[in-house]
Amino acid sequence: MLTGLAIQLITSASVSVALSGLLLWITKSWISERLKQAIKGEYDQKLETHKAQLKAQSEVEIEKLRSQLSISATEHEVRFSRLHEKRAEVIAETYALLKNLYARLANYVKIFEPTGDTPKDQRRKEAADAHQEFRRYYTTKLIFLPKATATKLEEIDFQLVKTFNEFVYGVEMTQNAGGDGIEKWIQIFERVNGEIKLALGELENELRRLIGDES
Repeated sequence: MLTGLAIQLITSASVSVALSGLLLWITKSWISERLKQAIKGEYDQKLETHKAQLKAQSEVEIEKLRSQLSISATEHEVRFSRLHEKRAEVIAETYALLKNLYARLANYVKIFEPTGDTPKDQRRKEAADAHQEFRRYYTTKLIFLPKATATKLEEIDFQLVKTFNEFVYGVEMTQNAGGDGIEKWIQIFERVNGEIKLALGELENELRRLIGDES
C-alpha cells in the first residue's frame, strides 16, 4: 500500500503535469492568436495599401478621361463652328445667285417693255448666264444644306428652267414667227410673280433659320 508521502508525491506530480499541460495549451493558444492578429494586421495593411493604389489609379484614369472628353468637346465645337460658318457662306452665296437669276428671269418675261428698254434677246442671254452661274455654284454645295432644303432648291431651279424654256419657245419664238403668244406670256408672267416668288420667299425663311435667325 502507498504511504501518505507517496500519495502526496503522485498527487503533486499529477498536478504539475496538469499545470504544465494547461500552460502549454495557453502558450500555444496565445502564440496562435498573436500569429493570427499579426497576419490579419499585415493583411489589413496590404489591403488598405492596395485600395489606396486602386483609388489613386482610378482618379488618374478618371482625370485622363475628363481631359480627353474636354478636348473632344472642344474639337467638336470648333468643327461645328467652322461648319456653321461654311454653311452660312454657302447659303449667302447661293441665295445671292438665286435672287439674281430670279431678277433676270423676271426682267426677261415682263409684259411691259418701255421704249429704249434692253432688247429681249439680250435679256434672254442675261437670264441664261445667270442660271449657268447659279447652277455651277449651288450643285457643288448641296452637301452643306439639309436634304429637304436642297430638294426645295432643286425644285425651284427646275421651275425657273421650265419657265425660261416655255417663254423662249412658247412666246418669243412664236412671236418671231408671226404668232401671238400673249396668253402664254401672261401665264408665265403670273407664274413668275406668283408661285415662283412665293416659293422663293419660303426658301428664304428656311435659309434664315439655318443660319440661326429665328425671327
